[in-house]
Amino acid sequence: MLIVQTFLTQWDKSQRSEADKRQRLHQPDRALVCLASANTLADERIVLDMHGEPEQHKRIQFHLDTEDFYIDRFHFSLTERTLAYKTAQSAPRLISALEEGWVQCRYNWRRRVEQSGYIYWLYEDVTLNACFVDNFREDVFMRQAADHVFTDLTLPAE
Repeated sequence: MLIVQTFLTQWDKSQRSEADKRQRLHQPDRALVCLASANTLADERIVLDMHGEPEQHKRIQFHLDTEDFYIDRFHFSLTERTLAYKTAQSAPRLISALEEGWVQCRYNWRRRVEQSGYIYWLYEDVTLNACFVDNFREDVFMRQAADHVFTDLTLPAE
């Protein structure tokens, strides 16, 4: 079973003060996985637990092929138990084989938003926690720190 947990924090240009930054630093980057509120996909082979996602926007997109799960910039091979990452400017790059433990991936992004005749930048911090397990445990991400943490700046060299 693949367990994926996401956290999305969004802000606009008016929310860049030191107080706003401190508040964002105190946002959680992992939590208990609650099956009641999570999505289960692929005959319960995938548990998707999303936090901070505004219902009306559905910003983080995902889809499932027969043996692959894609979410935002990430690609999971369900058969090989691997995780790859793709930016808009790069081909997918393998960042982890998820044999044991769990991985945390983080990146920052901004995107152009048009709303009510106005155009502005929306800044985002995305955190993704993931692991493969034989049996579901709600505390899978809380029992210990991530075995690997990746950011845009720490992707493995090609």
